Amino acid sequence: MPNCAFYYLAIIATARLGLILVNVNPAYQSDELKHSLTLAEVKCLVTIEKFKTQNYPEILEKVDPDIWKRPPNTSVKSKILPTLESVIFYSENRFNGAYNLQTFLDLGFNADYNIPKIQPDEGCNIQFTSGTTGKPKAALLNHFALINNAYFIMKRLGIYDNTNEGKLHKFCCPMPLFHAFALSIAVVAPMVTKSTVYLPSAHFDPKATVDVLTKEKCTFIFGTPTIYVDTMSVFEKLPPEQQDNNLKIAISGGAPCSPNLMIKFKKMFPRAKILSLFGMTETSPCTFQNFSDDSDERIMSTMGFIQDHVEAKVVDTNGDMVPFGTPGELLIRGYLKMNGYFNDVEKTKETIDSNGWLHTGDQFVLFEDGYGNHVGRLKEMIIRGGENLFPKEIEYFLESHPLISQVQVYGIPDERMGEELCASVILKEEAKITEADIKAYSKGKIAHFKIPKYIFIEKDAFPMTASGKVQKYRLREMSIQRISSLT
Repeated sequence: MPNCAFYYLAIIATARLGLILVNVNPAYQSDELKHSLTLAEVKCLVTIEKFKTQNYPEILEKVDPDIWKRPPNTSVKSKILPTLESVIFYSENRFNGAYNLQTFLDLGFNADYNIPKIQPDEGCNIQFTSGTTGKPKAALLNHFALINNAYFIMKRLGIYDNTNEGKLHKFCCPMPLFHAFALSIAVVAPMVTKSTVYLPSAHFDPKATVDVLTKEKCTFIFGTPTIYVDTMSVFEKLPPEQQDNNLKIAISGGAPCSPNLMIKFKKMFPRAKILSLFGMTETSPCTFQNFSDDSDERIMSTMGFIQDHVEAKVVDTNGDMVPFGTPGELLIRGYLKMNGYFNDVEKTKETIDSNGWLHTGDQFVLFEDGYGNHVGRLKEMIIRGGENLFPKEIEYFLESHPLISQVQVYGIPDERMGEELCASVILKEEAKITEADIKAYSKGKIAHFKIPKYIFIEKDAFPMTASGKVQKYRLREMSIQRISSLT
């Protein structure tokens, strides 16, 4: 479901009733929806009728052509979705084989219902992983992890303290509520801090986000780097008299934020502090985070300090701990880890070992002072002629070019080298440079083997998940096709 007040209330209500809320991306098509509903054994689906180009009754009919062959306000009987019992449309219209919301609510108006007692470690929320590399997995998060992680995020920001006298803030939430980042900071954290939440639009809209910042005077915003790039692009075009805002804190998460983007943000919002938050869906979500009084140098060079009451270690391919400052895989242990992947025991065992360590799949450097830095995803590491190359380092360098806005670097198969570097580049508005110009800029500034062999100037935005993560596998597929057509 897209962002709306009803979705917000549904998240809170299901948790209070001891139910498990399954968050489904509103951009899903029939095969993706079928996978999600089947994997999570969904019993009741609540949805709107239409959103953007999506027509949900039609999408559900593609999943099961017989799903609507029943009278209105009746239960579902589906052989394809055997666990599904009810479909409820947040709409005034009536649908065969489904309820509209008001009719459904009327059924329970006089019902005598006892609120169940809920245990803190019970699962309450299923978050589907991003699906940037394959079919999403269903991570089951629990009450205890979500509430405490949100509390410690806010405490570190100074928005909440032990005397319950934290400064009240106005939160701007441009991210989709089905994302773990938004669930924590836009739903749970405001209840902890007694803050107000603004949902600028049903889906991310940079103009609506800027309107909320300038007209509603929000003091706190969070988002992915892509969200900040697009929001700042709209903001900088406003006349100076319309740029007045009260922004004090910005959190960047979901993907690493480059130093160049942070510098640009600070110039545009000089009274605000932009900080990093690092984690993953499976850790509810935050594992590392900056302090609000960290120096600019520390903010730009690390992903922050390990979260309170959380253990972390970095290991090599044999599972042995590496020295401080040495890259390896980040492992996390503590209250914040998921209960497991729903209905997938094998994947859960692969991710959480017998000692309770959650293997993140992230290439990470842990420093002696407790701060850490993300190097890249283990699966994204490029091995070119025996050299281990990490895309993020090259992306950050290329983004230092004054005419380049965004960069994604990835490996493509090469018969001689095993893999070759390829970069997809988005230029700043009205900028004109060529592949040769970018290679010339790089020569002498980074090692020759880190200069991408192939560089493509993209005219369109990078393919994204709905939560704002770039789908590198799609860029890789596009580039392989382009290179094949050239040979």
